[in-house]
Amino acid sequence: MTSKNISFGVRIPMNDLIGLQGEKTLFEIGVQKQLVSMGHQACGALELWNYPSWLRDLVPHNVDGTERSNHVDLASLESRIYELQLN
Repeated sequence: MTSKNISFGVRIPMNDLIGLQGEKTLFEIGVQKQLVSMGHQACGALELWNYPSWLRDLVPHNVDGTERSNHVDLASLESRIYELQLN
C-alpha cells in the first residue's frame, strides 16, 4: 500500500501568495503544484469570527493590476454584512 501523503519542498506563508508579489510566486510554483497542494492540504473552517491574520489585511487591486491604498479586513466586512442582514 502506498502513502497518499506528499512531501513539500518549501513552505510558503499565505502572505507571500497575496497581491502582485503573490501572482509572481504562484506563477513560479505552477498550476500543477498548486492543484496538488489544494487536494492534499486540509483547510480550516471559514466561519464568522474565524479568520486567519492574512485575511484581515488584504491589498485589493485595480483592474490594471496596481494596488489600492486601502487594505481590506474581510472579518470586519463579514461582521458588517451580518449586522445589516439582522436589521
